[in-house]
Amino acid sequence: MPLIFRFSLRIAALALKFLLTIAIARALGFSAVADYGLALAVSVVASKLLGLGFSAEINRRLSLPNPRSAIRDTRGVLLLYGAAYALIALLVISARELSAFDALDRIQPGVLWGVMLVAFSEHAGLETNSWVFSLHRARAGAIFLFVRTGAWAGVAVLGLMVGAVHSIETVFVLWWATNALVVIAACLFIAHTRKALDRTAVRVARVSQGAYVGHRAGVRAVWIDGLPFFFATVVLSGLQYAERFVASGMVTASELGRYVFAWSIANTIQTIAYATIVVTAGPRLVRALEVSPHEFGATLHRSVRASLGISAGCAAGVLIASKPIFSISHQPAGAHEYALLAILLVSFLLRSLADVLWSSAIALRLGRRVSVAICGVAAVCVPAGWLLIAHVGTLGAAIAHLCASVGIVSILVWLVARAHGSAVSQFRKGGVLHAS
Repeated sequence: MPLIFRFSLRIAALALKFLLTIAIARALGFSAVADYGLALAVSVVASKLLGLGFSAEINRRLSLPNPRSAIRDTRGVLLLYGAAYALIALLVISARELSAFDALDRIQPGVLWGVMLVAFSEHAGLETNSWVFSLHRARAGAIFLFVRTGAWAGVAVLGLMVGAVHSIETVFVLWWATNALVVIAACLFIAHTRKALDRTAVRVARVSQGAYVGHRAGVRAVWIDGLPFFFATVVLSGLQYAERFVASGMVTASELGRYVFAWSIANTIQTIAYATIVVTAGPRLVRALEVSPHEFGATLHRSVRASLGISAGCAAGVLIASKPIFSISHQPAGAHEYALLAILLVSFLLRSLADVLWSSAIALRLGRRVSVAICGVAAVCVPAGWLLIAHVGTLGAAIAHLCASVGIVSILVWLVARAHGSAVSQFRKGGVLHAS
């Protein structure tokens, strides 16, 4: 039931975001759609970069059987995020005042502030939401995720339909205010969880007639351990979009637009699999490795099967619905378009699998090895993608995306399998696996 619950909420959220795009276009015009698209793009980039190296490791530590010290460290991490937001806002406003960038001068002040607040709040919401999932509170995490990604969009659609929302700035206010409320709610939820853990620790200490002293690693240790994964995440994100940027200088705008349209449709299967499977698979893998390493493999296999099942089902649904989707969007629906979509669907199915393997790599603390390996994949795939696009156009871009996916999955499977074998051997010899 929890899986079906998360799956249903994610489908509903995607539908509401799709309706919001249509509602903005009808009520506010396509210039407002452009502003909305800018906010989406900036928030995606911000969510990747503003983690500053903390995200992977703090979530790993929160997933451990005793996350009390990690919960304390979240306060320091939040303060650092807030300082980063303030610094970026100051730099952007200063650059605008000094007319350092023409692009900033062309953006209306209300839109500029709206986009910045959306980006900051999206990142803060993503981080705190992931902390709830990492504490093995899947139902609460799923509800917070739906509110952040779907519920506010439903309110905005209703507002646009009845005329209560008159500008894109108001849509942005609904967006970032909802994120802010979720951040507050998630922090209160985490604080309540910590109090419950503290009460349990006190009872354990009394029974054992000793004082319980939790080990506190500190924010600096979290950053050092998480930095390799941050670097790898940046490179991995680049591989998600690399072929699109290469193609932009080699194909017509119309061809690129059709490619981006197919890419966006296919990407939904990774989005659904992530929100349904990966958000809970990561914490389970960390706990399995800590408590019983020989169970890690079984937990990983279950997560892989679930991710492949969800992704394959969604891919089949997209293929079945592709003709009406192309028709509604006034897109050509020939052999080229179907081939493009099919290749991208396979590629994103593999990316869904890579998300699970990525979570297992975090659990196994493979940051340095993963970052080197991902850089190697990028060094091979980007030039290969350039050659494919030069000879086959947008179909080559789709093949390049698929090749990158194959490379990412292959290298992660190899690294995870080797590390897991070493962990089990260490456990059987009586070694200690847990960290901080």
